[in-house]
Amino acid sequence: MFTKIDRVLNIVDKISDYKFMEKFEFKIITSEKDLKTYYKLRKNIFVREQKIFSETDIDEHDETALHIAAIEKPSGRMVGGVRCYNLEGNTWVGGRLSALPSHRNGIVGRHLVKFAIETVKTRGCELFIAYVQQQNVRFFERLGWKCSEEPIIYQGKPHQLMEANLGVGENT
Repeated sequence: MFTKIDRVLNIVDKISDYKFMEKFEFKIITSEKDLKTYYKLRKNIFVREQKIFSETDIDEHDETALHIAAIEKPSGRMVGGVRCYNLEGNTWVGGRLSALPSHRNGIVGRHLVKFAIETVKTRGCELFIAYVQQQNVRFFERLGWKCSEEPIIYQGKPHQLMEANLGVGENT
């Protein structure tokens, strides 16, 4: 259940989004150069900063995944990203949501998640899931995601399986 504070924050978020969207572009990565930049961003976050992986976070899903980037318009700098891949049938998995430390205000992440939802929906997604680090569960709940199953330990850290509300993309 959302509190009054959550509702107020949601309104403030929507107001700040208007100014924000003038500064950023969200797109599917199509060039090798952008993909390398995205992998470097992920390595800095998941290997060096969070130490979830020892050498690389690239795995078998990256070859077929859709990689989505947040690009700062004035500079063209990639400031965040997320990947989505088809698990089977109409089930898609999101993961590796990342943002530069200077852009971890929730806005870049929220728009990456929204863009990912809309992207996988256009590809027939009927179930969109993600294993979310425990400290980020509340962020996803505010975006309409629901917890399912018990948390698991992945790479030594608790992760919660969550499911997207596929109608949220237009509403939040």
